[in-house]
Amino acid sequence: MFDSSYHKRLRRDLELWQAEGWVTPQGAARILSDLESGDGRSRLPMVLGGIGVVCVALAVAAFIAANWEGIGKAEKLVGIAVLVLGSHMLAARWAARGRRGIADLATAFATLTFVAGMALVGQIFHLPADWAGGSLLVCLGALAAAWLAGSRASLLVAAVAAILWQTGRAEIGETTLTGDLIGLGLLVAVALHPAVHPMRLSRWAGIALFLVTYGRWLADTGERLGVSDGTGFAMVLLGTVGVAATLIQAGAVADLYVKWCSDYPDRSQGRWLLALSAQDFGVAILAGLAVVGLFVHEGPGLAGVWTALTIAPVFVPVVGAVLLNLAGFLLSFATPKARGLFAAVLVAGIAIWLPLLVPNLVLAAAGSLTALIAVSLMGTLYKNGFWTFCGYAGLAVALLWLLHETVGSLLGQAVFFLLAGLLLLGLAVIAGRWLTRSRATAQEPGEGTA
Repeated sequence: MFDSSYHKRLRRDLELWQAEGWVTPQGAARILSDLESGDGRSRLPMVLGGIGVVCVALAVAAFIAANWEGIGKAEKLVGIAVLVLGSHMLAARWAARGRRGIADLATAFATLTFVAGMALVGQIFHLPADWAGGSLLVCLGALAAAWLAGSRASLLVAAVAAILWQTGRAEIGETTLTGDLIGLGLLVAVALHPAVHPMRLSRWAGIALFLVTYGRWLADTGERLGVSDGTGFAMVLLGTVGVAATLIQAGAVADLYVKWCSDYPDRSQGRWLLALSAQDFGVAILAGLAVVGLFVHEGPGLAGVWTALTIAPVFVPVVGAVLLNLAGFLLSFATPKARGLFAAVLVAGIAIWLPLLVPNLVLAAAGSLTALIAVSLMGTLYKNGFWTFCGYAGLAVALLWLLHETVGSLLGQAVFFLLAGLLLLGLAVIAGRWLTRSRATAQEPGEGTA
């Protein structure tokens, strides 16, 4: 979906660039030819092959399960080990020939066979009594395949197993230091893999594991401290806003830093793609929290918010987000576009937090709309369709809910839409003046040299 949008936009941009004389017709033709050659048809065999590998792995597992009673314990273990080792040897052979895609499929088959073997052989050792332990073993095996063979498919299996282990390893509030350290190690191993071996799904899996790990830390801490419901809600809202703001701003600050260092890395490198995916997750979370803010009619007040801010799972991401925001404003003094991003994140974060301090329906609605408008403007400024969609989708939900709340009074509807219209018109005027000033500033050096 995203590639299709990029291709359409690139074709429109090429027409404009040709008209301006920035790209020759021959260069545009070569770009379009290269674009057509990578239209996705080359991925079709790998997609079909991946589905086929999953089906064959399921067939092997079903065959072993069907003949479970007739196969001895030693034969079961040896048979599964032979399948796993044989698949890895086949993967190594294809990798040596430069066929990385086929090698990845073979490694994925070995990983799935290992998972099936754990599920089947685990019955001998009473594994069903400890599913979390089984998930951990599966995660470790899949991580070994992912890192040693560079397998992206195995990384997805490892991420799913790590999430299952993280959610089921112990009751909320009863975790141990050893378990927390293991979870941190799994997170690092999963999250760094897409930086070395880039793939969109593996980036999403790594970020999802990060969010689950953070959520577990937040829940365990709140349960151990025995916080009240109001303080617990403040912990969730404040901490999640801090995490979302950190995800959005970390990549932007790193981008500004390398620009000031005059060291421009290849944008196809995994770490930059990982930062972009993190920004997408952060924007989606921020828009979702803005909608949730509509329902904050009873907050814990200043005392509850302060208590929540002093708790580690809230303090760390909030302080990190504030420091990144300050660093972003300092580094972007000559980059108006980047300043807009940091300003939008700051405005959205404050707007979402404000109803916790002063619970009020009107204030919650104003804060939610302000945050969602900030997200929409940020998407428009960066020409990012996904960010803009998140902002517009949140605005649609917020406006429908507010319309439902005011439907009983025509006067209430009139006042609401009048205020909303005036607010949007004011923002349009401010945005127009800001863009005009930015263009004038950008043209000054060229006019001076002429």
